[in-house]
Order: sequence, then C-alpha cells, then structure tokens
Amino acid sequence: MKHRFVWHDLGTKDLDGSKRFYGEVFNWTFDTNENDPYSHISAGDQMIGGLRQMDANEPQPPCWLGYIGVDDVAATVASIVSAGGQVHMPTMVMENVGTFAVTADPTGAAFAPWKSARPGEDVEPVGMPKPFTFCWDELMTTDPAAAGAFYQTIFGWASRPVDMGGGMIYTLLDRPGVKTPRGDQASAGGMMKSPPEVPYSFWLPYVAVDDCDRVSERAGRLGATITVTPSDIPGVGRFACWLDPQQAAIAVLQPTM
Repeated sequence: MKHRFVWHDLGTKDLDGSKRFYGEVFNWTFDTNENDPYSHISAGDQMIGGLRQMDANEPQPPCWLGYIGVDDVAATVASIVSAGGQVHMPTMVMENVGTFAVTADPTGAAFAPWKSARPGEDVEPVGMPKPFTFCWDELMTTDPAAAGAFYQTIFGWASRPVDMGGGMIYTLLDRPGVKTPRGDQASAGGMMKSPPEVPYSFWLPYVAVDDCDRVSERAGRLGATITVTPSDIPGVGRFACWLDPQQAAIAVLQPTM
C-alpha cells in the first residue's frame, strides 16, 4: 500500500443528491446510518471510498480527496511541512480504522496521508481495474516543477515526462522499484500543468468504466457538466472529465484491454 492512492472520498453539501447521482452513473451502493455524516461507497462487493456530508460553514467547495498510503502519518506530515506543504487537518487517529491528516502540496493541491489500522489492506492490486472502481489520479498543478520535486521528496515518486504529441507533455509519477502485473513501471499517478482558465492546483480522480461515451452521456443527463468530451489516448484508453452536479471534478477512463 505504501505511497499509492488507496481511498477517495467526496466532501458534499448534498449527501442524498450525491448518492443519487453517483449511484445512477456508476451503480455504486452506499451504507446508510442516519446518525453518521459519512457513507461508504461500494462498487459491487468492493468498498472503494466514501461520501462526507460537509458542514454548512465549511468554506471550500465540494471536492474529491485522495488518500495516499504511508508507514507513519505524523512523520509524513512533518516532512510535508518541511518541504513547503500545508496542513489543513492535523493527524487524527480513528480507533480500529486508521490514522490520517489532510494536507496540501506547495502549489495547493490537497491529499491525505493515510495509515490503516486494519490488516490486509496493504496488498497491491493485480490485474485490470474493475468497472466503477478508482483507477488513476492526476495532478493538475500551476507549477509542475515544484510539485514534482515535492512529491519526490515526500513519497519518492520520480517524474517521467512523456510526449503526448501536439506539444503536450504529460508527466508520470513513478514508484521506484514497483512494477505493474504486466511488468511495466508502476506509477502513482500523472501530472500536467493547469490550463490558463484553471489557475489553481488539484488532484483529479479517475473511475474505470466499460463505455466512456455511454457513461458520460448518462452523467450529462443527470446534471454533470462534461468539461472534456470523450477522447482517445493511444495505448491507454478513452477518457472524459466532468464536474458533478455540485461542481466537484471527476474523470472516467475506459482502459485499453
């Protein structure tokens, strides 16, 4: 589990509305507890994340938050501060569940270092991602050089630029010494410079789907804004980017088999 994304949750100001949207789009199911503002997300029989009802006074807009597995949350937070990052929520221990904090890199993109208290959650995934599970994380950043240096310091991720054609450079964030089930270099995610019309930094989670066009059309009918229409990435798959009905950014990927 070390130094890879292991969990995602959505801070939402309309918990029931988010459940309806994502349940219809991805066929996700949710546990229910009227006294708990947090609902776990399941894709089939696999628990993959959560939805959190935000307090009305929280200043930030609804957004997804990715959790990165670490050996020691407090030590990681100290390293984040030393490297110029920010702490939005200090280290918190949830008994019999895990320890986490909410932090941000020097360019402002938020993420959560996480250490599970439950055995068996540190196993590397094998095979292709199952439909409607999270499959990739992409950093849109105002300063790729600063962000790349930060994540290499904190997590050891090595930046590997890839020419996508048309003058576009995409940077893979490699996990040294870790291979995919096919024997390729494993990456924790990718990184690219934020476009001029998006002058801030954020992590964008991707959900694996079996039909990018069909799922994107369904999302649009249910109130999502399609910010990047379904497009092909040679050798990778077909993807699209959305804003959900509360304007939280999310993307989908139909992987090449």
